[in-house]
Amino acid sequence: MTAPNQDPTPWELLRAMQQMRDDLRSDFAELGARLAEMVTKIQYDADRRADEIRIKSLEDDVEGLGRAWETEREAARGARRLALTALVAPVVVGVVVAILVSVLEL
Repeated sequence: MTAPNQDPTPWELLRAMQQMRDDLRSDFAELGARLAEMVTKIQYDADRRADEIRIKSLEDDVEGLGRAWETEREAARGARRLALTALVAPVVVGVVVAILVSVLEL
């Protein structure tokens, strides 16, 4: 008995090489599709700069609103103080006048 020949035939080698080539093509096509979805560093940096500008603008707006709110609060406090003074001052003057009139009549 002779040992069976275990070497692949040229057609089997050709078929294996074609299969490897097809696999490589599909892998490269998949890699190309994934790379097409990627963002370049230039685009990423531009987006970051735009985001930083937008965030800075929002921070400035919030800070401006805080200053406006504080100014409005101070104005309201001054108005309350003025209203209280306008109500209390005549009463105090009336009491003082009443005391002086009563003291002078004696």
